[in-house]
Amino acid sequence: MAPAFSQMPTLGEFIARARDYGYTKHIIRIPELGARIVYLRRGRGASPELVDLPAMRESDLLVRAAVEDLCQRSGIPKEDFGL
Repeated sequence: MAPAFSQMPTLGEFIARARDYGYTKHIIRIPELGARIVYLRRGRGASPELVDLPAMRESDLLVRAAVEDLCQRSGIPKEDFGL
């Protein structure tokens, strides 16, 4: 059983929980623009599930609305985060 969260999780904690649901973290770097896109991916083939992540450090706490949005888009139960 996964530990309960007494506060909102960090982005890194959300990513770790997403791994339990089959997601892997990926990064696309665009050096010419000094940009990067970080996302979660689950599945293979022509239509994998993709969830883009907020542009923040993995040690930063997510706000409740961000957790709810990420859960909705990834299919991870909000209850995993005490919501």
